[in-house]
Amino acid sequence: MLFFVMLFFGLLIWWLNQNPVLQGLWNNYIMDKKVPASFCEQVHINSPVRQPVNSFSNIIYLLTAIIILRDSWKSKRSNTERHLNKSYTFSILFAFVLLYVFAASTFYHASLIELAHKLDYSAVFSFSLFPVMFFSYQRWLMKKKILSNTERRKSEIRFLLIFFGTNLGLALLTPKGKEQIVAMLLVLLFLTSAIITVIVEKHKPGTNYLIYSIVAVVMAAVWFEFDKNKIACNPKSFFQPHSLWNVFIGVSAFWFYLYMRMQKSREPLIVKLEQ
Repeated sequence: MLFFVMLFFGLLIWWLNQNPVLQGLWNNYIMDKKVPASFCEQVHINSPVRQPVNSFSNIIYLLTAIIILRDSWKSKRSNTERHLNKSYTFSILFAFVLLYVFAASTFYHASLIELAHKLDYSAVFSFSLFPVMFFSYQRWLMKKKILSNTERRKSEIRFLLIFFGTNLGLALLTPKGKEQIVAMLLVLLFLTSAIITVIVEKHKPGTNYLIYSIVAVVMAAVWFEFDKNKIACNPKSFFQPHSLWNVFIGVSAFWFYLYMRMQKSREPLIVKLEQ
């Protein structure tokens, strides 16, 4: 199924760019002239998908989201206890974050217009903040001695509201031209919190997955810098450094999901049974 999803997406990009009716689709929209210059891949200015290779590499986010949603559904049906809680709130939320990253990043690399640029960075903000929120929630659970089911549900809602509020604030208030700096700071925040978690939980199940996730993010950052500085750059090649940024970020998301899935539910230890 994943293979056919990937094949369909690739053929869709090819068909869109071969369709004469769609040529010049984005020409009436404002394009940030500084942004395309920061990518190695050649910009096909009149095509509906202006950067086909970078656009196609976003498929990794869709595939990972499908895996998470399918796994969550199967686990719920089989009544397993592998997720953080019975409602699978954080797993489902992570899948939708990845779907948003897929949609926003594909829209951006296809159009290279200002609106898409804003959405793309908001997706990066959301992706980087999610693990930090998850770590914070885990720490909060560990500090609670007794937690009723009602309190647990309220705490989930509280953390979700903070997550959405922070994302909205960053998307609306980040000054134009400073988005990349904010994104890099958020990535560093994720790496810092993840490394601290590895040190604290080094003997717990699933910590190796978190280590793999950290390594994948570092590799993604290397390829991002390669693309930014035009290292190993061939504008007309199917090999694009920015595509590898997407691939490694998607792989990092997959490893992070496996880490989340391995976290044993702490409800039996800290949740007061309600009669």
